[in-house]
Amino acid sequence: MSGIGLENTRRNDALSSSLCLLGTFFLTVFGIKSYLSGLPSYGMGLIIFAFCTFLVWLQFQLTKNWLVFQAMICLGFSFLYLFLLASGGQENTGLLWCYAYPLIVFSLFGSRLGALLVGVVLILSCVILYVPDLSFVSHGYTDDIKYRFTGSILFVTAMGYMMENSRMQAQRKSDEANAVLKSMAHRDELTGLFNRRGIKECHGSDAHLDCSSQPEMTVAVCDLDHFKKINDQYGHDVGDEVLKLVANKLKTCLRESDLIGRWGGEEFLILLPKTTLKEGYVLIDRVRQVIAECEYKVGDELITLSISSGLSSTRYYDSWDSLIKAADKHLYRAKNQGRNCTCTTEH
Repeated sequence: MSGIGLENTRRNDALSSSLCLLGTFFLTVFGIKSYLSGLPSYGMGLIIFAFCTFLVWLQFQLTKNWLVFQAMICLGFSFLYLFLLASGGQENTGLLWCYAYPLIVFSLFGSRLGALLVGVVLILSCVILYVPDLSFVSHGYTDDIKYRFTGSILFVTAMGYMMENSRMQAQRKSDEANAVLKSMAHRDELTGLFNRRGIKECHGSDAHLDCSSQPEMTVAVCDLDHFKKINDQYGHDVGDEVLKLVANKLKTCLRESDLIGRWGGEEFLILLPKTTLKEGYVLIDRVRQVIAECEYKVGDELITLSISSGLSSTRYYDSWDSLIKAADKHLYRAKNQGRNCTCTTEH
């Protein structure tokens, strides 16, 4: 999800729902109080707003349509703000509740869209406050109160904008940092391939594989031949470079749909979705031939590379553990046959 992200959307869902329920409660209480205090029109207006707010909340709970909910929240609270400002409320205290409006809008819609919405409403506020003889305006504010309210609501709006903008920047940086940490947790630092945890999370690796309803998948465990000898003779730095070279060859030779990971040490695990065992054998053996043609130069010496591979398929095994164990078994068979070869259940 783009923009403020999934976490922010969940936060806004909770905030909006709480706002609707609290708004319904307080509008109902103050509406009844105003009605009983001799302000029936104003009291009924608040009660109607309370009822509409509850209906908006109920609509969201039933449909989970966030865009419609956002629009209704915006319209509802904007009209409530203008109603309180134009009517003056009970004893001209309605405008005291108006200070919450910019904070609510920025919290729900972010700094950019929030600034646009609040800007439109503030222009309408100036019309209500300073244009004389409007038929729908019944407040009794003095000029002093009008000027002070205008200045203070602009100050609250500016502070709300800056605070929300800072929060969104901090959230963006936090999301980026979390993405880096997640990548580090699921990627092998040396080769850039998925590590064991990353492979399991991407694939799911459930204990039981539903082979009856899913296309056949082939799994290959590949091992770099004589890697210990390379490390011992040339050093770990050369060994690391060789691993990176082999990893790059694997990424180049395999398809985008294939999942490649460093399973541990010099072992690589490859998942070939929608691939039969016979097709997987042809693909992995072609990879073996490409790597067998590679040479890594150390000074005046050339290191010849090769891999041994064992394959298994969901056609024969219905659990993740048995699939990996079978591929491992065929890998050891390939090692025993002299290395630089590919073995499967059928080969």
